Amino acid sequence: MSVPLVHLTRLFQLLSERKFAEAERILERITERMKRSGLQEFNRGYLEALSGIVLTYRSGGESYEFFSNLDLNDTEALKRHYLDFKQNSENPLHADYDRGYFTALADYMRVVLRTVKGKNEDEG
Repeated sequence: MSVPLVHLTRLFQLLSERKFAEAERILERITERMKRSGLQEFNRGYLEALSGIVLTYRSGGESYEFFSNLDLNDTEALKRHYLDFKQNSENPLHADYDRGYFTALADYMRVVLRTVKGKNEDEG
């Protein structure tokens, strides 16, 4: 099930602004929306990935190697991560849970890339 890009963008924007209570409300909306579709394992993986991202921001990211080393100014690396997550999300050899998890990470990278591109265009 596809989550509207506007919800994901808002979630990640709130996280970057450290507005965790509002971010949790957006995550709850996403959770309720996903519960209505029938893809239980996919949705569980997707939601656990989003919850992990929220936890990473809330804890400052020190204990999560990938996110703490993510350079938001390196668009080429961001694109590589996005493509890697997207490829894993489409791999039929992965279980539904794993595909959901990788889909959430790919969606996160897609929003980050759009945000970075928008900032670069505003500055340029």
